[in-house]
Amino acid sequence: MNAERFEQLLDAYGASPGRWPQGERAAAEAFAAASPDAAARLEAARALDGALDAWKLDAGSAMLRERITAGAPKPRLVRSPPRRVWWAGAGLAAACAMGMVVGANAVSLGLLAAPTTADPIGAALTSSDNLSVFGTTLDLGKTS
Repeated sequence: MNAERFEQLLDAYGASPGRWPQGERAAAEAFAAASPDAAARLEAARALDGALDAWKLDAGSAMLRERITAGAPKPRLVRSPPRRVWWAGAGLAAACAMGMVVGANAVSLGLLAAPTTADPIGAALTSSDNLSVFGTTLDLGKTS
């Protein structure tokens, strides 16, 4: 233990040896007992600890509490979204439903051509002359 490390212990943990690190406690106590300068520094740290322990913070006055409360931000009210948001959601749901209906009936509506033997990929993907989509059976007109 040296004077610099002893000072660091006092500054960090105070004058009570119970708060010092376990591994350095015995060496610090022996150093304080052997060095008059360290003993004086330990006594000054004890006086400071006593003063800090005796100091009590006064409760704030009512006027201070009112000023702090008045300066605090006001809580914001949470409002429900406007009705047009719900209409937008309903429109999106209707568009999705219409897309599924049109997609399921694309061949019968003439939007998609039925796979033919000239289209090997389309012919391989369909194994029968009929295609069932969402419970609707479509006649693909496949020729074998």
